[in-house]
Amino acid sequence: MMGMIDPRPALPRWTGPALVSLLASLLACLLAAMLTGCGAPARPLELSITDMDSLQLRSWLSPQLRRNVDLLPVLGGQETNPLWGTRMSDMSLNQAYQESLRRVGLMPDVPDTGRYQLKVELLAMAQPNLPVAPEVAVSVRYTLTERGGKAPVYQRILRTTQKAGLDDSLSPTQQLRIATEGALRSNIGELLRDLASLPLPA
Repeated sequence: MMGMIDPRPALPRWTGPALVSLLASLLACLLAAMLTGCGAPARPLELSITDMDSLQLRSWLSPQLRRNVDLLPVLGGQETNPLWGTRMSDMSLNQAYQESLRRVGLMPDVPDTGRYQLKVELLAMAQPNLPVAPEVAVSVRYTLTERGGKAPVYQRILRTTQKAGLDDSLSPTQQLRIATEGALRSNIGELLRDLASLPLPA
């Protein structure tokens, strides 16, 4: 008696080259998912200078600047794409600069009463296409003018960079966020060190 023929297709045997090909495909899909990830917007408090830096800078700043610098609305921010990347929104930038100026004692007790006004413009931010151990660079233009004055008492474009890697996070998305936050935090620190050594009239 002839045996019955099973119409169902035979299951493939994943051995040798076929198994290697399957594992390579799975690994590629996993890597692509890790790289694309979700957008992680920058956090305002992580953009601000640290408490340790603020304590050092507080003692260096000129008495003419203390509680005497109003921050104009920060320009150049962007919203983070929910599918990819890290950006710094206008709101996050404003919060970061306000907090940094407050920590070192530059913000006046009453808004819009300072002798000086600080204008901040985020000109450029360079991020890698593949956020694996990324290095991020930011360029910011700062202009400090006396209220009612025309000529700036300080104007400079500062460019700072920051790297992040596996020691910071296993997630490439979080590495990019950490590097972006660090690059701007360093930029704010450079600005405050410049202001600390700025000669101003009594």
